[in-house]
Amino acid sequence: MIKTRTLIATGIALSLIFASSTNSIASTPKPVATTNPYGAAVAMDPPDPTDPILTVTNHAKVLHLTLNDLKKLGTSQISIYEPFVKTRQTFTVVSLAKIFKAAGITANSSLITDALNDYIYKDSVQHFLASNGQLAIARFGAAIPYDQGGPIRIIFPDGTTLSKNLNAWNWSLNVITVK
Repeated sequence: MIKTRTLIATGIALSLIFASSTNSIASTPKPVATTNPYGAAVAMDPPDPTDPILTVTNHAKVLHLTLNDLKKLGTSQISIYEPFVKTRQTFTVVSLAKIFKAAGITANSSLITDALNDYIYKDSVQHFLASNGQLAIARFGAAIPYDQGGPIRIIFPDGTTLSKNLNAWNWSLNVITVK
């Protein structure tokens, strides 16, 4: 599991480095729904449904959640304007509220979300809940590719406060930790 995550993180990091080194030469591309706006170009197979894809740590309580575990928490469909690709997309989601409840995380806690590329976002649980934060586990009914912000990512319904705060949209999410 650790080796797989390390390989994935290395692949994403290398593709981002390559993309950033070529961006100064190329003109700025127009975002489209099928490419990662961050330039990651490493195609990888999606994780197995029984592979841990999210670690949630609430002090001594640690959950290593698989895609199957996340689905057992209950899923729904949500169609949102995806601000990075500037188009409407439909996602299968698990409410962050359900994940927080499973980990015993309370509304007065502060969180750190950490992606496979080490992108970190810090905020209060209350802000995630007030914006009805969702964990996207599929897009248009299929796995979200790693090179397009998958396999899981945090998204927000249109019109919520955090839907306008692009820093909160943590793609390729790996870890949620209570501070």
